[in-house]
Amino acid sequence: MTSFYNEILNVVTEGLSTLVAAQDAGKTQKNPVSETVFLSAWVTKMIKQQRFDHCVSKTLLEWQKQSRTMGKNAQLKVQFERIKNTLSALNDTNGKSTIINAELIESFYRVLEQADWLITNEYEVNRKVSHHTDGQASLVVCAAQYKQSIDEQGVLVKPLSFYMRGNTQQFIDLAYQQGVLLYKITDYKSKVKFHGEFVIYPDNAGSQLPELPTVAN
Repeated sequence: MTSFYNEILNVVTEGLSTLVAAQDAGKTQKNPVSETVFLSAWVTKMIKQQRFDHCVSKTLLEWQKQSRTMGKNAQLKVQFERIKNTLSALNDTNGKSTIINAELIESFYRVLEQADWLITNEYEVNRKVSHHTDGQASLVVCAAQYKQSIDEQGVLVKPLSFYMRGNTQQFIDLAYQQGVLLYKITDYKSKVKFHGEFVIYPDNAGSQLPELPTVAN
């Protein structure tokens, strides 16, 4: 089965390559308005032709809607470039992303702690709970879910929820520095009161667009 991660990377890579070819041939100009018009038409064409796997159809439709309602402010080229840079920077030579394991997750915890985040991962989160931190940035991970998500070799084999309250972009950026992509479920309301929920997936292979870091190296 085609993974969303690899297919959306194919989409943005082909879209940008097609845009550059059109610009080099003098068929479209190098400015935000012309680039958005071109990519909007390209996305619509890809939808009609069913050029890519069904797993990315919803994202293509969202881009089509953005371009129609927002015009140049949709910034499709910028979105495509950020997605391409974010995903490709984590891929190995075989096109596979980071292998998420216990060691890497623990490294992420340490980086957060160095940034003055409070890490709580020793309790089970099986119902709505409150977690008071007196304003300190907080990450809560369900101990039971963690145990079920990590296999005997210490590799993440099932999605794992991160409940966080704090600077969301800092959280995303620090995770990305460890090679981890975060997929947002909710900004605010989750099982842990006042905490948003993000999910990490085996090999970073979520089924939607991940949260993008500030700068993809």
